[in-house]
Amino acid sequence: MIDYHIHTEHSIDAEGSLSAFCDQALRIGLKEICFTNHCELDPERSDNLIRWNGSMVPITHEGVAALYDAIHGIADTYRGKGLIVKNGIEIGYFDGIGPRLDEIIRGLDLDFVLGSIHCLNHVCIDSSKEYTGYFEHRRAQALLKEYYGAVEDLVKSRLFDSLGHVDVYKKYGYGFYGETIGDFPVEQVQSVFELMARYDIALEINTAGLRRVNEIYPAAPIMECARNAGIKKLTIGSDAHRPGDLGRGLIDGYAYARSFGYDAVCGFTKRKAYRVPI
Repeated sequence: MIDYHIHTEHSIDAEGSLSAFCDQALRIGLKEICFTNHCELDPERSDNLIRWNGSMVPITHEGVAALYDAIHGIADTYRGKGLIVKNGIEIGYFDGIGPRLDEIIRGLDLDFVLGSIHCLNHVCIDSSKEYTGYFEHRRAQALLKEYYGAVEDLVKSRLFDSLGHVDVYKKYGYGFYGETIGDFPVEQVQSVFELMARYDIALEINTAGLRRVNEIYPAAPIMECARNAGIKKLTIGSDAHRPGDLGRGLIDGYAYARSFGYDAVCGFTKRKAYRVPI
């Protein structure tokens, strides 16, 4: 099995060293992992940070390059132990991110770039400290329309290899809105997924939903929509923020993919996808 969504202590909301995650990967029998530490770049927010040696410092090209080098070094160490380690990043998308993102990752031969929507109108909707600041001003259907509009913009940017945790809004949405948050705008989502299929962008199966809302991201009706739209490529990840969560739910995630007719997920090398049979 492979795990393509992992946050180490370099992400400001995570803990555990690169080697701690690699040791855990070997312990639980993973064959390949990809580190995807957070890269938040919205100039209107205060979380444009990376952690080095216990200190929070602003995200810069030099800092991301240093982490890139550290991951390559750990990959060399663990290759001989039977673990493939890939070098990725998770980008929190916002409108106009392109030039800033290019500045941050230019010259870095990353294996994988995951794009996610964490914020709407500069408010983090999957943060326990912030979500009410957005939710309490909108009905569920208005939130969903705005959210999938942002997803469409992410897809149209063509900056990313995969779309992360597409219905992450349900993390706090179920508690705030109830079951109505599951009534996603089918035609809008179908259109976005058709665009993803045309651009050959993967959709992530994110098993963190099992830990948070007892349901994988994306929910089954959204997965069915993705299949019907012609999305061919999936990635899979535990969205681990500590070593103990690495690989959690992956067996269920692989079975979930199979239930929708997929027989493989994707790994990436230098942003080129390859099949990993389920």
